[in-house]
Amino acid sequence: MDHSKFLTRCLQLANYGRGTASPNPMVGAVVVHNGSIIGEGYHRKAGESHAEVMAIKSVENAALLKQSTLYCSLEPCAHYGRTPPCCELISSHGIPHVVIGTGDPHSKVDGKGVAHLRDHGIKVEFAPSPIIFQRLNEVFWTNMTKNRPYFSLKWAENASGHIDRNRTAEEQPLRISGPLATLRTHQLRAHVDGILVSSKTACFDRPGLTTRNWSGQDPTPIILFGQHFPLQGEWVSGLEVKPFVIGNPLPEGFSGITCDPKDLHQWAPKLLDFGLNHVLVEGGARVLQSFIDAGFADSIHRYVSEDEIEDGVIAPRSIKLNSMSNLGNDRYDRS
Repeated sequence: MDHSKFLTRCLQLANYGRGTASPNPMVGAVVVHNGSIIGEGYHRKAGESHAEVMAIKSVENAALLKQSTLYCSLEPCAHYGRTPPCCELISSHGIPHVVIGTGDPHSKVDGKGVAHLRDHGIKVEFAPSPIIFQRLNEVFWTNMTKNRPYFSLKWAENASGHIDRNRTAEEQPLRISGPLATLRTHQLRAHVDGILVSSKTACFDRPGLTTRNWSGQDPTPIILFGQHFPLQGEWVSGLEVKPFVIGNPLPEGFSGITCDPKDLHQWAPKLLDFGLNHVLVEGGARVLQSFIDAGFADSIHRYVSEDEIEDGVIAPRSIKLNSMSNLGNDRYDRS
């Protein structure tokens, strides 16, 4: 039997939880009886009912569950957290057949949900390829399998390969990208937990680090603190969210991680303890390059303008990117 139609619907439903399900994965589920969907649901928010629960509850005639197939984009959970295990709910209703997009890498699930279903006589199948289901939750997947946040890198460079002029902190930064690229950046910010910049970038650019041109919650500013570039009180007081600082020592009055900010491998996993599961790295050039060199560039968003300058700050050397689209007069590339 071709399960693709119903698994695709699971993906569509799961995406309704984008921006609200975090730190949980986005999950969609449907109940199918005689080739027709009789129930569907998705996970909206951490602490609320999972997709399988919503799908099963939405079935008007519960007696049909014993002759139905449940499709879900992610392996049903097998542990008690804020909600009971979904695998127990499925078996308690006597659903005979479950089709799953991909397994769950969380240590408390990771095959345990499937084992429970099969132990209760339920036929379990998986999608032919799990890749699309894993990409749906690439942040969650990175958190679980690599024990660190998912890092998205973003910068703008001109046609000559520079991201700024050589300048002092008193001089204005070079304006490279246009308004559509700015809008896209704020859209990116609306889907992350934190925005990371160096304290040098904070001193030189005094960025707002908000989603002001897009609907969404402002992420937490994460500052890699260097003693030569103290955080300016006027800039800090103007931020919507108080910064989280990484440095040794931490500046007085700030919370964060006491660590050498250059030791990426040491402090990056610790960000998960503070709910910083997806971080957008915005600068400066050396910081961006350090993430690329460490293999921590999970996705890259680069805007390229048509302008050129003779000298300036060289843009990061990135992996090969795919040209995706034009944003006004800018080219938008991403990995």
